[in-house]
Amino acid sequence: GARAFSESALPNAVRIHLAGVLKSVPRSRVLFIKQTRKVKGPLTLFVVRSRESLSSILKYEFFEYEQLLDLDLTSALAGGSPSGTTPWEDPLFLVCTHGTRDKCCAKFGIPIYKTIRTLVGESSVWQCSHVGGDRFAANVVCFPDGIFYGHVTEETAKLIVKEYYERRIVLTNFRGRSCYSFPVQAAEFFARRETGFHGISDLKFLTYDPLKPNEWQVRFFSEVDAKVHQVSLRSHLSEFQNRLTCHSSEPRSVVQYSLIEHEIL
Repeated sequence: GARAFSESALPNAVRIHLAGVLKSVPRSRVLFIKQTRKVKGPLTLFVVRSRESLSSILKYEFFEYEQLLDLDLTSALAGGSPSGTTPWEDPLFLVCTHGTRDKCCAKFGIPIYKTIRTLVGESSVWQCSHVGGDRFAANVVCFPDGIFYGHVTEETAKLIVKEYYERRIVLTNFRGRSCYSFPVQAAEFFARRETGFHGISDLKFLTYDPLKPNEWQVRFFSEVDAKVHQVSLRSHLSEFQNRLTCHSSEPRSVVQYSLIEHEIL
């Protein structure tokens, strides 16, 4: 369904269990994944910890959804390695193809999924449920770092995969990192645009300070130049209006971020 988790066919006990895990672990969410062929073997669960550093993925295979009731997901999300899980060492790519949520996600996402599959193989890329930002379809997420890309084409998908394996960010399609709040995501983009630092680990978040309503000051440290980079930015509603999803009945303004100043301290 459009609301993948609440409208899923998961057994009720499993849904309640997962909802309890989500409630107990801040900033966590469930995404459903699939591949084009019918799965004949075990089902697959990935537990991903997306952080600024030391991100990780665990893989768990099972045959009945009720087996999830016996898996210590809270421990897995806290960095443990519960029985039955194995570390997943390779990059993992998700492409949103959630057509019942927004038909654009399926229309633009499925070709991108197929493109990435030819590059990394079937086990390392999955179609997934809604990740947010329908108007940015096709959306691609790179795990374990939790790097989001939007408006991905087949050509940029190839570049995104290549650069991710080399631990770099493609700024033209970069939406942000899930370990940061929205203003910090925007500040990171501006800092990278102004400096040309594209390595994933080139910037380390330091501080986040609200200055006034809709204005912030964010600081990063970079080992590239051993400097602190201070970004001042503001948010505002756009003068133009867009349909936010393919199902929108009318266009609306969208939140945009503008750079006030980038300073090297």
